[in-house]
Amino acid sequence: MNRRYQVRPLNNINHMFVKIHALCCFPALPGNVGRNKIVFFLLFLFFYSPLYSQQTFNDSLASSRYQITKTAMVTLGSWAAANIVTGFIAAGQTEGETRYFWKMNAYWNLINGGLAIMGYLGARKAMAKKFGFSENETAQLSIEKLYAFNFGLDLAYIATGFFLQEKGTNTTNMKSRDQLRGYGTSIIVQGGFLLIMDGIVLSLHHKNSVRLNNKIKKLELNAGPNGIGMRYSF
Repeated sequence: MNRRYQVRPLNNINHMFVKIHALCCFPALPGNVGRNKIVFFLLFLFFYSPLYSQQTFNDSLASSRYQITKTAMVTLGSWAAANIVTGFIAAGQTEGETRYFWKMNAYWNLINGGLAIMGYLGARKAMAKKFGFSENETAQLSIEKLYAFNFGLDLAYIATGFFLQEKGTNTTNMKSRDQLRGYGTSIIVQGGFLLIMDGIVLSLHHKNSVRLNNKIKKLELNAGPNGIGMRYSF
């Protein structure tokens, strides 16, 4: 008769958020309780030894993820501030299509500025949390999906800008023509900036996902009817 023991390092003990499950099967005969306890204890130490290095990796990965986001939000906020200031000033000093170009730059970046502030504060708050493999995996997947969606949205912005330019060109009313072409050019510029920024940020987050997947692959657990095998590569 075999007994099955399951070792589960808890998610919140000693800041260890790595979930490792090991099934240990070995003969359990009357009188062997002491031996079983020793084996169980040795297995616990065996699994426990890499946990600190794993937690350091998880903390580092989470820190990198939110540092990337903070840097992106600072970049977006700086771009927004520059466009708001120059946009309103230049709009008051120009006319026609150029005036509408500067006005849209300012209006567009009022939204960008708000998003930058919220994103930056959210990243700072998230950095106080502790992350394990599963939490990091979920967070990485979520943030990659977000920036991939943003990347597609940026392409839609650029396409919309070209559409407005073309519509303005075919409009006989001069005011509408200037407005549509000015707004269209602005949206193309703003979409182009966001496309570049989101593309860079997405690639950086993807590199972190690759790091995480490679780390997980280094941990191998094999359980059989007569024992257990584990291989961890540092």
